[in-house]
Amino acid sequence: MADVLKKDLRLLFLSDGTADLALGPVDLETVDGRDNLAQALVLRLLVGRGELNGLGHPRYGSRLRELLGEPMDGPNLELLRRYVRRALQEDPRVDEVTRVEVWPRRDQPGVVEVEAGVRPLSGTPLEVKVEIDVG
Repeated sequence: MADVLKKDLRLLFLSDGTADLALGPVDLETVDGRDNLAQALVLRLLVGRGELNGLGHPRYGSRLRELLGEPMDGPNLELLRRYVRRALQEDPRVDEVTRVEVWPRRDQPGVVEVEAGVRPLSGTPLEVKVEIDVG
């Protein structure tokens, strides 16, 4: 299963919206299998579509940034949900996106909670959770 879902460097997603490499006692930490897929899906959502064009990946990322500054009303939440679904489906390790739920955080205006269920090509279903600041 780890071969299908691959291996990568482990990222730490920080509270200020940035990410950093995780350092182990001797070297950089890695992540594989389901944990790698979950990390990759979160990263795909957080990167703007086209942002990696210079690295040869013009279609990587999501369109979530198009909603920056927009009110998180019913129509925009539905659009955000669709953008999430599409971005997750574009990962070749995902067989099916089984559900996507989005809702605004009442205690943090401009922040939206995203929860999604995906069925990987290999193994059991996987849950992906991320907060996105669209404020």
